[in-house]
Amino acid sequence: MRERTLRTRLHDLGLPTRFTVNELAEALARQRGKPIILRAASFPAGVLTGGLLITDSVDFIAYPETTPLHRDHIIGHELGHIIAGHTPTAVQGEDALRLLAPDIDPAVIRRMLSRTNYTDREEQEAEAIAGWLSTRFQPTDVPPGIIIPDGVDPRIRTLLDALSPEEE
Repeated sequence: MRERTLRTRLHDLGLPTRFTVNELAEALARQRGKPIILRAASFPAGVLTGGLLITDSVDFIAYPETTPLHRDHIIGHELGHIIAGHTPTAVQGEDALRLLAPDIDPAVIRRMLSRTNYTDREEQEAEAIAGWLSTRFQPTDVPPGIIIPDGVDPRIRTLLDALSPEEE
């Protein structure tokens, strides 16, 4: 994706010049009309650093527990797939439901995009987008969570609220 196209897409989202990863996810959730779940997960060493699952009713991004800067880059990479319009490998049924549970099976995460390196064009493009986005991100220590835009089916909101860990 050309930088000019990326700038136009971010402008169309209503983002200022500098923004947080949460603001980007919120803008994409509004544009797509469905929640985006951003959740920390355990990943097997050296296998995967993040994952994306797109369904009709929710987008799900898993990222490892890491520094805020690294976390934002990983989430930026996965959001880059959405911004670029890439189509991830479909995960349905029981596997998709497990992704919404607090304990995520790493085998399912590996299938989220079925890509673990940057040799294919879409992975390279998502990584380039993440690199560009990281120069625009405002740093924040606020961990990402569930982003639910207005207008989402109330049943989805109820389900996501029920699956969210209680705050202490």
